[in-house]
Amino acid sequence: MRGIVLVTALVWAGTATAQGMGDAEAGRALAEEHCARCHDIEPGGAFKQDPPSFAAIAVYRTAEDITGRIWYPAMHTRMPPMSMLMTPEQVDNLTAYIVSLEGMAP
Repeated sequence: MRGIVLVTALVWAGTATAQGMGDAEAGRALAEEHCARCHDIEPGGAFKQDPPSFAAIAVYRTAEDITGRIWYPAMHTRMPPMSMLMTPEQVDNLTAYIVSLEGMAP
């Protein structure tokens, strides 16, 4: 069952990314609301691993991987599955914000 869910998430992530990303500004607002308690969401945020800063995620992950991990975080993390809190459009927006941080790392 997990395999089916993961494949579905990855297919959806690839489709959404191929169609274009969301609104990075709206994604920042979502990050402030849902993510800033744990992640450093600021442009140029210090790299860290637990949990990673958005700047680090932008450097080391593809847009497709970011989207997939927002929907279904790796099983070994404490991050809740955001698929229960966000719509597909909101996930696209959050992904767009994270990707926009690439190149802004300290």
